[in-house]
Amino acid sequence: MSQPDFPKQFVSVFNDTPLIVQTIERLKAHFKKEERVLIIPEELKRLTRTHLGKERIIIEPMRRNTAPAICLTALKLLKEHGDGVMHVMPADHLISPKKNFIAALRFGGKLAQSGYLVTYGIVPIRPETGYGYVKLGKQIISNRNIAAFGGAGFTEKPSLAKAKKYYRSRSYLWNSGIFSLGIKTILSEMKKHIPQVYEGAKEFSRTGKQIYFKRIPDISIDYGVMEKSKKLCVVRANFLWDDVGSWLALERFFKPDRNGNIMLGNTKGLEINDTIMYTSDNIPLRVYDVKGLIIVACSKGILVCSKKRAAALKKLFRK
Repeated sequence: MSQPDFPKQFVSVFNDTPLIVQTIERLKAHFKKEERVLIIPEELKRLTRTHLGKERIIIEPMRRNTAPAICLTALKLLKEHGDGVMHVMPADHLISPKKNFIAALRFGGKLAQSGYLVTYGIVPIRPETGYGYVKLGKQIISNRNIAAFGGAGFTEKPSLAKAKKYYRSRSYLWNSGIFSLGIKTILSEMKKHIPQVYEGAKEFSRTGKQIYFKRIPDISIDYGVMEKSKKLCVVRANFLWDDVGSWLALERFFKPDRNGNIMLGNTKGLEINDTIMYTSDNIPLRVYDVKGLIIVACSKGILVCSKKRAAALKKLFRK
């Protein structure tokens, strides 16, 4: 369903609404139109306009991961508004309830104003090898059911044994990829830890010449800044979060039938167990006598996969 020219944020598997639209709807009542900015590559401009109309966008001249995108945006916001707090979030996550999410942003925003680089950690509800983890340090502050801690390290996609250990521990949270950052603070930390990104984005912003952005290394904000900065703060969030990076996510949001099957769209199965079936574009999908599979049919193709290997599906789509 997710393709380079039609990435996951535009997919409408959940609530029949694209994830990018759900992200904007989550923010609309709390952040004015001029306060909402979408950072996108040029090739997704038309698709974004189709779904979101006149929402403000900033175009990345080319894809260079999250650190350059955040740097470019921070420079633009600083020039237009001066210092302030920017909340950074992926546009393809499921989050609920909305009020808890907004309350967490307000809480984290105040910490960002005081000089912290704030990331939001999610209390694990299962051992998960597909997510990154952040380790909690000493508690900084708490307010009702939200608390903030110093950051004591990151772990990217651990082994199952480590994931089980982290799940049992109260010291590790899922890294949500959501941040609250003081604009001047994050730019200062980028200049310190990833000067190539900072200088490249600054020169591109000044001249508009893509050659400066092209020279920037492909680097994530986590690896480039968060893992190195002494200003890291982790808010232990009290909202539900899922990056829906696997078809197994359907099991967390749709109730299975008595045989453990999830069947969505024009589907019908006979003598099937523990299987996920999904079809779009009203394509009929008929399955007989299988167990433990993921079967997807849409206008772009057909996928058949063992549920046990769902996390490794990217191997199938590598060039």
